[in-house]
Amino acid sequence: MSGVRLDAAIAVLTYHRPDRLPLTIHALLEQIKGLPKDLSSKLRVHIRVIDNAEQPEAQDIVGLDPARITYHHEPRPGISSARNRALDESAADRLLLFVDDDIIPQPRWLELLLSLWLKERCQAVSGHVLPELPATAEPWVAAGRYFNRPERATGSTVPAAASNNLLLDLDFLRRHNLRFSLELGQIGGEDSLLTRQLVACGGRILWCNEAKAVDPVPADRATKRWVRQRSFRVGSSEALVAQFLDHSPGHLRSRAVFLAGGLARMVFGTVRSLAGKLASDLPKEARGARTVYRGAGQLVGACGYAYQEYGRGKKSIRKVNRPAVLEHAR
Repeated sequence: MSGVRLDAAIAVLTYHRPDRLPLTIHALLEQIKGLPKDLSSKLRVHIRVIDNAEQPEAQDIVGLDPARITYHHEPRPGISSARNRALDESAADRLLLFVDDDIIPQPRWLELLLSLWLKERCQAVSGHVLPELPATAEPWVAAGRYFNRPERATGSTVPAAASNNLLLDLDFLRRHNLRFSLELGQIGGEDSLLTRQLVACGGRILWCNEAKAVDPVPADRATKRWVRQRSFRVGSSEALVAQFLDHSPGHLRSRAVFLAGGLARMVFGTVRSLAGKLASDLPKEARGARTVYRGAGQLVGACGYAYQEYGRGKKSIRKVNRPAVLEHAR
């Protein structure tokens, strides 16, 4: 790569968050401007805002730095449509970094992700996301650690990654024709499926623990009702993704694993939650409930169904078809 300056895009997917988006963009611009010369001489970084609202809403964000920001409106519903639009618009870029529209990157976040990729030449780098609960969060939610993500040693390999703090090598994705599943676009788990496909194709995902970003949790999500639904959805997505990647006849192996595992989690979680309630141990009660709802989701997912968390209309549990992207990957 000597003498060649590569392009890297930061894709910010946004949906009805006009108050939070400018804060994230300002923070990202500071990260770009603060890159050390040894990195900025090798990588030219710009920002792509992908607006997934029904009508264009965020086009004025370009005014913050027209030289570094481009705006794209993607009206088709589903987070996968927005992610695939970012892939399409980044056809000339080597790297693509995904962040949410309310994420606030911490000092050196961008530098650390890019440096690890340059050093290791892996196919993806995942950073650590730190939840920031609102003051109004129910104590039960905080006790259950519903939004906490585990830490790992930098440089360690992970089997899959979330896309709210993720760097992807687009050359590898294009070579293997990897894209986000539209069938999971209103459910979630599309990032897990793509990154697991990436690994199945021979790619490596490395963890960068120091590349931290703060994720402020909206008040309407810091409730028992919402985190229970999220745990259920995560469980169903886990089971579905496992089935989609399972080559056994009728996906029987993965179905059996998640039927048995889901039931076991429900039993264990119920016992733990009741024990916590009787002992007035709020963390044990809340974490037990989290296990129950995740297990229930796995049972539903093992049967081919999932909760439509990102649907624009009435949310429901529905049957999920096998993703078409699986047929095109190579």
